[in-house]
Order: sequence, then C-alpha cells, then structure tokens
Amino acid sequence: GYTATKMFDALDKGDLKAIWIICTNPVVSLPNSNKVERALKKAKFVVVQDISHNAETTKFADLLLPAAGWLEKEGTMSNSERRISYLEKGIDAPGEALPDVEILCRFAQAMGYKGFDFKNAEEVYTEYCKMTKGTNIDITGLSYDKLKANGTIQWPVPSKDSNGTPRLFTDKKFYTPDGKANFNVPTNIYNQSEQTTEEFPLILNSGRIRDQWHTRTKTGKVKRLLTHIDGPYVEMHEQDAKERGIEEGSIVIVKNNRGQTRVKAVVNKDIKKGSIFMPMHFGKVSGDDFGRVNNLTNELIDPISSEPDFKHAVAEVTKFKKQKQKICLVGAGSASYRFIQTYREHNFEDQIDVFSLEPYPFYNRVMLPEYINEEMTWEQLQKIKAGELEKLHVNLHASCSIEKIDRENKIITDSNGATHAYDILIIATGSRAFVPKDIRLDMAGAFTMRTKKDADALKAHLEKTGLPENQQHVTIVGGGLLGLELAASLSKIDIKSSIIQRANRLMERQLDLVSSRLLGKDVEERGIQVHYNNEVDTVFETGKDTDLEVRLKTGKIIKTNAIVYAIGTIPNIELGRAIKLKCGRGIEVNQHLQSSDPSIFALGEIAQYNGWLFGITSAAEQQADIAAKYILGDLGSIYDGSVLMNILKFENLDLCSIGNIEIPKDDKSYEQIILTDERKRYYKKCVVKDDILVGAVLMGDKKEFAEFKALIEDKVELSDKRDELLRGSGGGEPVMGKLVCSCSQVGDGNLKQAITNGCTDFAELCKTTGAGLGCGSCKPEVRDILKEELVTVNA
Repeated sequence: GYTATKMFDALDKGDLKAIWIICTNPVVSLPNSNKVERALKKAKFVVVQDISHNAETTKFADLLLPAAGWLEKEGTMSNSERRISYLEKGIDAPGEALPDVEILCRFAQAMGYKGFDFKNAEEVYTEYCKMTKGTNIDITGLSYDKLKANGTIQWPVPSKDSNGTPRLFTDKKFYTPDGKANFNVPTNIYNQSEQTTEEFPLILNSGRIRDQWHTRTKTGKVKRLLTHIDGPYVEMHEQDAKERGIEEGSIVIVKNNRGQTRVKAVVNKDIKKGSIFMPMHFGKVSGDDFGRVNNLTNELIDPISSEPDFKHAVAEVTKFKKQKQKICLVGAGSASYRFIQTYREHNFEDQIDVFSLEPYPFYNRVMLPEYINEEMTWEQLQKIKAGELEKLHVNLHASCSIEKIDRENKIITDSNGATHAYDILIIATGSRAFVPKDIRLDMAGAFTMRTKKDADALKAHLEKTGLPENQQHVTIVGGGLLGLELAASLSKIDIKSSIIQRANRLMERQLDLVSSRLLGKDVEERGIQVHYNNEVDTVFETGKDTDLEVRLKTGKIIKTNAIVYAIGTIPNIELGRAIKLKCGRGIEVNQHLQSSDPSIFALGEIAQYNGWLFGITSAAEQQADIAAKYILGDLGSIYDGSVLMNILKFENLDLCSIGNIEIPKDDKSYEQIILTDERKRYYKKCVVKDDILVGAVLMGDKKEFAEFKALIEDKVELSDKRDELLRGSGGGEPVMGKLVCSCSQVGDGNLKQAITNGCTDFAELCKTTGAGLGCGSCKPEVRDILKEELVTVNA
C-alpha cells in the first residue's frame, strides 16, 4: 500500500539506507517491479524474513532470516468474519527457522531495546489484548485459555464473561463522529488513473486466477493447482486482437513506459473491448521476469484506500516479431525432425539447413528390427515422405558431417570443405553403439544395430549364408530392449537366436524382479535361449565368412552365423568438446536446451540436463518442441527433464515401465500398489511417493500407460485418485478403427473423434488420446490423420 510504495521511493532516491522485509514479497506484489528491484539494489543493507528461500525478494537480501510457517508455531488468527481462532503448533520448524515474534524479540534484546522480554507468544497476545481496552475492537476479555476452551470467538470481547459479538451495530450506533451511518462522497468524481493515449490505448487490469493466491510461494508448489493455468498470459478482446494481427496463442509484447512483458495471448469476447487482463501471480519464471505484470502497473496511490492502482494502467499489445535467422541442424534423427515440424508450424521465413551423416535421414530407428524381418518396409520407416522437405523449405546436406565450428564468427565447415554461416546452431548428433575395446567389428558376421546401414548389412550377411531361415542362428549380446526386440523379430522369420546377458535377469535397469522374471519365461517360450550371468570371451572365425564360434566366459561355445552387439550407446558429443562447450557425459544444457554458448542448442541423446541424459525418442521430441518454441520467442517454453520409459514391442505381450520403479531401502515415504496374476503373466505395479505417482510397470495390459505417464510427468498430487490406481478405473476408450498407436492402444477412429471434438493441435491431440506418447513411431501417421481431418473439417 501507501507506506510500502513510499518506502521504496525513498530507497530509490537514496534517502533510506536499510530495509527489513517481513512476511511479504514486494518484488512481485508491489507495482512497478523494476523500480522496486532498482531500489533494493541501491540499499546499503537489506534484511528479508520469509518462510521460503525461493521468494523473489530473498535474492536481494544481505541477511536472510528463516521464519517458521503456520504449522510450525502457535498463535491466533482473525478472519474476515471477525472470528479469532487459536492455532496450536503442529510440527517443529526446520533448521534455524523461528517464529516471527521470536526473531523480532531476539533482535530487540540484542540491540538493548526495553519491553521485548516476552517468554512466549501468549505473553505478546496478552499485551495486545490490553492495548485494545476502550476501543471499538476491545478484546480485553479474551485469552489463550478462553480460546482453547471455547473455540473461535468474534470480537469485540470487552469482558471475561463476554462470549463475543456475533453481529455489530444492532443498536444502530456506528463508529462515526455523529454515531450515524455516513455516506462518503468522493471529493472528485473523475478518474484519477492514467489516461489512455495514442501510444498506449489499452487499459491493463491485473488480478487473481482461480487456483492461485498472491505470489505462489505456497500454491505454486502444489502441482494440482497448476493444472488450471500454469503460466502468465494476456487476455484481450477478439476485436482488439484482430486489429493488431494477433491470434489465440500468439506471442505478444505488452508494453508501457514502465516496462514490458512477453507472453501468450488469450483471445475471446469475455473481456471488454479496449481492456486487457494479466494475472498477478507470476513473478520471475526460471529467473526471467517476462510474465511479471507488475513490470507494467502504476504506483499511483488511491487517496482513500491508500492502495496502488493495480486495476488501471495504460498499455499497448503488439505481436512479437523475431528477427530473421539462419538455423543449422547437425543430425537428422527424431529431435531434428520434430524441431523442423514444430518450427515450420509458426515460421517459414527463417532458413533451415540440415546436415546428415547418413544418406537417408529422418527414419525411425526403433523400428529397425521390424525392417530386418521385412515386417515393415523402408518407406514405412521414413518419417518424411518424398517431397516433404521441399514443402518445409529445408536444405538437406546428406552424407555430410560437420568437421569444424567457429563459435566466434558463427561459421561451420562440413566434410566437403564448404562453410556455412549460422545464427542458431543445433547439435542433435545422437549416439553410437557402445562396443568394448577388445571387440573386432571388422570381422565378417560382427555387427552393431544403430543405422539402416547396420540393418542392411545384417540382412545381406544372413542371405549370404545360403541356408534356409530355420537353420540360421544369430547371437545377440545384451538383454535390453534392442537385443530382445531383435531376437523377437528374427524368431518371426524362424531365425534362431541366443541372448548373452551379463546380469542375472533381462532388462535389469528397466524392470523390477517380478516383471523381469516373467519376461524371461516369455522369451524362452518364444524359442530364444538366454545365457544369464555370462559374457563373450572370444569370437573365432571358422574360415567361412558366414560362420562364427562364440566362446563365453563360462566356457560354453555357440556356433552362429552372426553376432550383434546391443549393449548400450555412447553420446556423440565430440563436436561439443572440440569447441569447449561445457560437457559432462553429454553437452550440458539449461532449461531452454541452450549449451554454455547461448547460440548453440543440444537436443536428444547428447543433451545433459541437471546431470541427466534422456536417451529415448519421446525425450528428444519434447526437447525439440521446447527449443523450437523458445527460439520462436516463447520465453515460457521451459524444459524440466523427461520421464524415462521403456516399451517392449513383443507380439502378444504388453510390457512397459515408466519413471522410477524401485523403492529405496527403508524409505517410508515410498509405497507400492501391486496387482498380479503370474500364471497369466499379468503384473501391474505403481510406485507412489508423497502422494505423487513416480513410477509404474504394466505387463499383460498397458491400457493405463498414457494416463500414468501424464500423472508422472505432471507430478500432480493423487488425492482420491490414489485409491483408484489399478482398480479398473483407468484405461481410456477402446480402440476405434485401425490401430495406429500400439503403445497406448489408439485407433484412427479415436484420433478422428478427438479432432472432431475440437482437438486440432498436434501436441494436444497426442496428449488427449495418448497416441505417440510411447516409442513415437506412430507420430508421422498421427500428423497425417490430423492434416487430413482438418481439411475435411474446414471444407
């Protein structure tokens, strides 16, 4: 209000040297936040006393005093009904946190001030009650004992025998000089707020949204409250938007003489023409104030209420226009494909060049096992059909790697010796197969399985044997997803296989003991032999190109036609290391996927965020979406990691794991919910921590996959949903029409119905139906269905 605004005026002018801020967050809550920040930077000494170290104001503190929250101290509370309640302490405050009153008393005693020798909060309240004697709010008859005995009491409570005052003014005498009810007539009936101008013709109103309160230091931690509205925006009338070329979801600049914001537009008829609205709850998001409405509000004070004029500031809204840029993408996998698709939905002006080490870019690597047994054709594996790159205005440099990056001049040199300038460089070079140093891949019959070239080579080698398929044998080293899916793929065409697994069970990093054991039984029933607790010792050439002998560490010898190493991958980060980007196991990135060089982004298997690498297709696509939108100008496009998941593509067996499926020993904050029928290989497990679903295993039926993945990703508190997990409440709709997504069991009919019901955004269509949330192989088909249906809807 008035006092706080004047105080920061004094700080800004240098008239006030020190300030102690208690129980408020003025960097967010006061108008003209830029001025508030400037004033705090000028202050010689800033003390901030708060229950949260994450409050924006704490960043300006020279001394930070941790305060206890409501449950961590005793005291009283009065509500708007004049009802006083006693609140007892529920839990101990953490660390060094103390109740506000104790902090103040300790400070006063240390400074030698008299009158602060209170022993507890009750003594403070008793003195306060005495101060009210003879006033209109007299509570001298109130005490802790009375509140504890009687519960809540409405003031005034002028004597010990009083039980409070449920209703005021029953005697029709009012707290005015003449005792009568008075109407206050304003001295000036004209609006004293800012007046609109040609430069700033719109009136900005700020206020609350349904599920938030004040600055979100508390409510912002509750994920369920963020499912309503999770970020800043500006709401405007459709006519105002049309006049400015603004559409729903457009990135816009809201500006006046005090500052600006850059947020998404919400366009409707609900708001008055000439007015715009922004929520007050969003201060700095990930350290950036792009959505802080108080960059714009006026510190003009109302003469009666002494409140700042939050409800009436002049402003203008313009559509954000980014400068034209040239974007170079190094790599042509899932991340690059998704980046191009997302970027071209909004921008066809920027130049995009793609450099692909392989001659055949943008294909689905996870489906290579199905390509080997010819269940899928090469055309089906390709994500971009013939002619689509030209329509997307993409310059493809196939069979072309990047040899050198000049960060200072923003120039890259390719393997043909040509140089290319860039404004934005995106490295999405994926990973390569891990092969131990003592393994010879130059031996005939030895393969890895990462590229079309690898798959073609294996197919050609098996054909070269001249043997019928049921007499051929392939040894696969590694019992992870790729090894298992390759073995299953070969078994479909009667090629026998053996899996060499170093661990004592399959998929030991992705499954728990029960699901791994059940999977092992299923694999053996498919005629696939698994050698557990074993490793390859030596591979012998027999003199015949199509025959090998594999000796295991246990001494067993396997006669085989080929050996495929599927024992993990290594991120291709050599480019990043060569130009001295900050690297760990991958190239380290921030919340926008930027590397230590803001002009260079890293996506997919090479991107390391908060110490984590997310080597799955869905994570690469999620990162590509976020990076594309951020480069397009959406500052609220922020990455917070991905949910790890594994989906095994086995015929007649549904199996997936999502998130964290192991429970740390002796950690009582975790619990697990299990439903199992081992005879039918039916096993479901949910892992819950602090009322949040953190992991799940689904075997035999994965109809809850999309729902559980969303719960784990969004970290939404389960509440009553906790009692419904694995009890038949989930599962979504049955498959309608031709099956499109096997991971989430979604048919083309489900997709068409969602589109008809108004789901016309690709990302929203995937989230609503569950399609494409797993391995991602169906996304090109989902996108095609969306395009076709939109043509029909708009016809």
